[in-house]
Amino acid sequence: MSKEKISDSVSVLIELIEVSIHCILYARKIYPEGIFELKKKYNVPVHVSIYPKLNSYINGTLNAVKSLLKLKKLCKLDVCFYNKIGVVVERFVFNIRNVELELNLSDFANLRDPYLIKLEQMLRAFCLKLTVCDSLLKPLPPSCTFQIHIHTTETTSIEIQKDTEEFPLIPSEKKDTILTSPAIVPMRSIDCEHLNLEIYAEEGNKDEDPDLFTPSPLI
Repeated sequence: MSKEKISDSVSVLIELIEVSIHCILYARKIYPEGIFELKKKYNVPVHVSIYPKLNSYINGTLNAVKSLLKLKKLCKLDVCFYNKIGVVVERFVFNIRNVELELNLSDFANLRDPYLIKLEQMLRAFCLKLTVCDSLLKPLPPSCTFQIHIHTTETTSIEIQKDTEEFPLIPSEKKDTILTSPAIVPMRSIDCEHLNLEIYAEEGNKDEDPDLFTPSPLI
């Protein structure tokens, strides 16, 4: 029973992650609004960065993500926000459960979404939810920074070195990833033959750490 490629699921997911990162950065207001412009994705208006250095960082990360997805070695991706003293205050988590690179077209009649109509609807709803995510979360403190974290194995990061020579992967320090007792805010899930992932936000617990969202007087 031969398999034929029904869609490039990796490219679909890469585009979704890219659009999502831009939406998140715009919604969380850590950059001036002037570096973003409106574009249409999935028939939805979204804000996309036009700042070259920021786009270079995002594109370099996505290049590594693409290599990992093809190897099926990407577990999660985080967009992590830090306050002025470098403490994690919030992160958006892309939990990637499955990316089907190929589907069996011989069983076309039993596919849930053979023409990708439902997938497009899910992607549209996904983007719409991200555009209003700021209304679901606490405001970030002034002068926040962010990093994108890719979750994979050390062995796999070595395997894809040739693909990431211009943008090498750097292991994160433990302190850069710890968020104590976070509150989880669900965003959206996508579940179809091609993709299965969910995105949610984690916020630092202000009740346990009153200074988490307060700029340090020492800075």
